[in-house]
Amino acid sequence: MTQQIIKFLTAGNVDDGKSTLIGRLLHDTDSLYQDQIDEVKKSTEKSFVGDLDFSLFLDGLTSERAQKITIDVAYRYFSYRGKKFIIADAPGHEQYTRNMAVAAANSDAIIILIDATKGVKTQTIRHSYIAHLFGIKNVIVAVNKMDLVNFDYDIFDQIRKTYLEKTADLGFNDIYFVPIAAKLGENIVKKSDKISWYQGKSIVEYLLEVEIKKHGQDLLRFQIQNIVKHENSRYYQGLLVGGEIKVGDEVVVYPAKRSVKISKIIHSEKEVESAKTGSSIAVVLDQDVDLDRGGLIVNSDNRPYFANHFSSYLIWFSPEEFSAKNSREFIIKLNHNHLRARLENINHIININDLSDISSSTTILLNQIANVNLTLSQETAFDLFKGNKNTGSFLLIDKNSNETVACGVIANFLPKEDKIKDRQEEFLSELSDLVRKYFGNKNIDFSI
Repeated sequence: MTQQIIKFLTAGNVDDGKSTLIGRLLHDTDSLYQDQIDEVKKSTEKSFVGDLDFSLFLDGLTSERAQKITIDVAYRYFSYRGKKFIIADAPGHEQYTRNMAVAAANSDAIIILIDATKGVKTQTIRHSYIAHLFGIKNVIVAVNKMDLVNFDYDIFDQIRKTYLEKTADLGFNDIYFVPIAAKLGENIVKKSDKISWYQGKSIVEYLLEVEIKKHGQDLLRFQIQNIVKHENSRYYQGLLVGGEIKVGDEVVVYPAKRSVKISKIIHSEKEVESAKTGSSIAVVLDQDVDLDRGGLIVNSDNRPYFANHFSSYLIWFSPEEFSAKNSREFIIKLNHNHLRARLENINHIININDLSDISSSTTILLNQIANVNLTLSQETAFDLFKGNKNTGSFLLIDKNSNETVACGVIANFLPKEDKIKDRQEEFLSELSDLVRKYFGNKNIDFSI
């Protein structure tokens, strides 16, 4: 029987103890090799209280160890009580928000760390909002460094109330609050004897209870990444990001919007009768169609949107602000398509302090979260993010520098909009008026 894999990340403000928590979790679940422990013992400073600096099990870069901060996302793996876990330790510094967003996009649950001596910070709420944005519903709030406040219940309870108040509109299914002392191992794997007033479970016990809900995975969504011609057949290679596909299924291919049937499926170099979500496969269709990289194969009875206009939430990564006055054109990477896109309108910016909407802004700054309208150069297939995160998320890339300036999730479909055609019609109408004015030919019509 295949073990269930739970992917979670740790997040929160800088120095709240994320790396220490995960290092302690790995150590106390016997998930480390002795040579790893010996190396960290050598790296632990003499001034450090205790035998091990558990954060060093996560901070692998030399600059991270030197500065005592996490820069890149560190991934670690362990098994415990029949389940497998993939941990993403996200950096807390605001300048590395993009790294945290990438980790959140691939996680089933999140542990939000809060320093008991400092309370809820802006970055705490920003990371919580990003988790909400990427559909994470399982939240564990670990109030760390409780040993520094003498395991005071009132301090823990005030942090709990503040966090609940500030995140009330995020729609998390379950929020579990756990008082911990990561450095000491209190309430990480085993229940702490030092926090007698706490009646809940340890961190790892709550992780074992995480239920993975794969939204949209019952809908067939096969993303085409490559086409290979072999003998007389075309093999469409890609990732099945939703649903199950079988030989003989009638499907629809985009952008052609044609109905075809699956005549062959190749998985792991073998011909199979079916494949399920998460499989990297190649399929052969019963007829030739216009289908290239970026194409999508879907259910015949449950189709995606096919349009060039939608609203989305963006996390802005670039230090160069976006101004609505500039009307810059970007490249959007959506379903392996690379299309021209224009950010037409800033609907509102999220105020991270209270999660209210700032509707009057004309700029988007580094690490801000904005609701915007995007217009693409051509129609393409997509889903809303709440329907399927793989076909409902995208990257925004600067045309000149090739820098990824934002990541986004599609929030709503908008009616078809073709501003390029509108501008062409406006130009031809003005040209027609000029011709009539100077040449007097009232029968000339330049409309398209």
